[in-house]
Amino acid sequence: MPLTANQNGASTTALAFVTYALVPYLGILFCPGALLCGSVGLVRSVRAPHIGGRRASATSIVLGVLILGAQLVLWWILYKVPEWSRGAAGF
Repeated sequence: MPLTANQNGASTTALAFVTYALVPYLGILFCPGALLCGSVGLVRSVRAPHIGGRRASATSIVLGVLILGAQLVLWWILYKVPEWSRGAAGF
């Protein structure tokens, strides 16, 4: 199967969203965009295979979910730190 150039704008946008989602704490705002654009790009690449971008779209969806999970853990830690510091002060 020959490699074709990625002419799927949604998949390239999804990859950009994934890149911005890597910013700690603030990146959680970009995860839904990565998932949405990745899904749109995947549907477009299935309907019109000549535009390419199927692998980039699937990668964006998978990385978007993983980064969203990591961002949620970071936010949970940020929420719990004051509680943990109050518990440590009691010793």
